Amino acid sequence: MFVLAKSASMAERKEQAGMVTKDEALASARLLADWHVVNLNRDFEGCGSAGSFPFTVSPDKKSITAAADWNVAFGIMGMLSAGKVFGEEKYLETAHQMAYFLGTLQVFSPFLPNDYGSFREVTPQTTWSFLRDALSAAWGCLCYYEATDNEEFLERARLWGEWFLKHGMDETGWPIWGTFPGKRKEGWLPEMHLDMHGCFHGGSLNFFYHLARLTGDKKWVGDFYEHIADYFVEFIQQPDGYFRTIEKKTRQVPPNDPQSGLHRGNDDLGTLGLLGAWKTFGKQSYLDSIEKFLRAAFANQTAEGFFEASCAAIPVLLNIADEAQGLIGFEPPGEAVERAIRALLSRQFPGTAEPIFAGGLDELGDGGLCCRSMGYALLWLLKRFGGDKRYLSI
Repeated sequence: MFVLAKSASMAERKEQAGMVTKDEALASARLLADWHVVNLNRDFEGCGSAGSFPFTVSPDKKSITAAADWNVAFGIMGMLSAGKVFGEEKYLETAHQMAYFLGTLQVFSPFLPNDYGSFREVTPQTTWSFLRDALSAAWGCLCYYEATDNEEFLERARLWGEWFLKHGMDETGWPIWGTFPGKRKEGWLPEMHLDMHGCFHGGSLNFFYHLARLTGDKKWVGDFYEHIADYFVEFIQQPDGYFRTIEKKTRQVPPNDPQSGLHRGNDDLGTLGLLGAWKTFGKQSYLDSIEKFLRAAFANQTAEGFFEASCAAIPVLLNIADEAQGLIGFEPPGEAVERAIRALLSRQFPGTAEPIFAGGLDELGDGGLCCRSMGYALLWLLKRFGGDKRYLSI
């Protein structure tokens, strides 16, 4: 839990303008949760993306696409958390419907033996998959299993892990960019930068930490896991404290980031992964890396409270600061935290907006909506203000 700077008296705390109350934060979380309920595709008999929801919505409502596997995974976590905090069945039922859809994305075709256990990206027909997204899908399966005791989803997560050990890493031991399950010869396919090591793969550590925890099988935090953590700290993290994608051969940051700076203040939960690696191996370098990143991010916070154009970075940063509190030599000032929370809430569409926007987050401040920031924000608000510490935790 964050506190204000120790030099601030109780009176000074009360006088601080703009402090976010528990009721205000939970009202925001409820709006976020309700957006998922309202905008879930429930046409299970007539649509291949039933159980999913829009990933992005442009200001003119034209750029609406089905959520990817990882969006659905975080949606499941958010709905399970909302169900616990608010005690309403509609959230749990929505989580179950999302989990049903997520299961349809996993490949079990006898005609694709090398893809057995992998996930498709968006629908059962999608012929490609970003590996980090698929890992989050498997993480979502773990969370659903832990909340419901549905053994099917533990097995789904384990099977994805087995696929990863066989096909998910390059010759250096770093996770690959992505795959093409059942790839067609024609049609659009995304570029997989197999010549680069994506900075987002630091977040992969989270899934394997929890798979080991829930199965009791230490192979999931074995040599490959330690190598990812060490490489993340030694080569992916840069002198300025941020994590950046590097070229595989040179280990240098390329002139142009293939993801256009998507992962900066939003480290894709890589520092959270390092915290799990620290609990596994006890290496001080992991904690030092977390501290270095947090110091860099808060040093670049704007006066309005943002860390970058996207508000998705706010809950990610506040979450790792919460998780690492007392373990590292840096704690964000209370005033900086309050500004960040206020900035996050300032991006929320009111509940009176039309249903496709109501309660969602204007991630970039351009009048559009993206469930990336919404998933992270919902989980952190329910964790920080609702007391549900099951998700985005170590």
